[in-house]
Amino acid sequence: MELCIGKDGTFTILQLTDLHIGSMPFNERDLFTFDHIKDMADKANPDLIVISGDLIWSEGVPDPKASFEELIQVLNDLEKPIAITYGNHDTEEGISRSDLRMLEDQIVLLVEKKNLHVVEDRESYCVEIKNQAGEISNVLYFIDSGAEDPLKIGQYEFVHPNQVTWFNEVSKKYTNRTKNFKQDLLILHIPLPEYKDAFTKGQVSGTKYEDISSPEVNTGLFTSLLLNGNVAGVFCGHDHDNDFVADFQGIKLCFGRISGFNCYGELHRGARVITVYEEKPFDTRIIETEKYLHYK
Repeated sequence: MELCIGKDGTFTILQLTDLHIGSMPFNERDLFTFDHIKDMADKANPDLIVISGDLIWSEGVPDPKASFEELIQVLNDLEKPIAITYGNHDTEEGISRSDLRMLEDQIVLLVEKKNLHVVEDRESYCVEIKNQAGEISNVLYFIDSGAEDPLKIGQYEFVHPNQVTWFNEVSKKYTNRTKNFKQDLLILHIPLPEYKDAFTKGQVSGTKYEDISSPEVNTGLFTSLLLNGNVAGVFCGHDHDNDFVADFQGIKLCFGRISGFNCYGELHRGARVITVYEEKPFDTRIIETEKYLHYK
């Protein structure tokens, strides 16, 4: 399956995040989430749907595999290409990342994963978007940012140094493009440590209702993005009450909008729409549901 910029020079990405689908039989809020996924896809009519982690709850869930399979059926009904990375709640109990990746085979329109790399059961890969001439126009880097900090220095895990090395090596393959603007994107679950400086020092739009839950350990991925020079934006989830975009050192650090109802969060449920262009930098906006504005 090849992803291509349209004849109008645009390619639309819908970012869903923090769905937190729970136990079967599903409760009312899980059913709202399933309906919300369909609503957001209808509103955005995306060329690609990305889910930036915490697709399911696993701790205390008797059969997380069954819950994930039900979510996959909802995604298949959308008939849109799907790309996934995982979060800290997806594999707390009863299921592993490799188990989830095996279940991904049930996704009818799963993206083709380029430059696949796994370290400590955490997957990194690239998705290529081509122009009308069949040349690579944009690269999306997906990095699994992990779960709990194994060093116990902070609460949340850091991007593994091996993943940073992977990015440095793989990104060299995509340096022969001649655009005069940055065009590549990075998607992960847990915000990079630089999100904290970005909010205080960068040009910011959007909402910050809670502390930024970045790892305490910084393994240098943001520096690698700067040195690479082609990455225009980073997109994460994890913090349900943040949805800001901060332009920091020439890279936009972006939170998605929480998309699941079965979890905390004061923000109205929605999604982030990202539009990449063949001839200019990307732009992004938030869309919201209209059906359940009374629920938070």
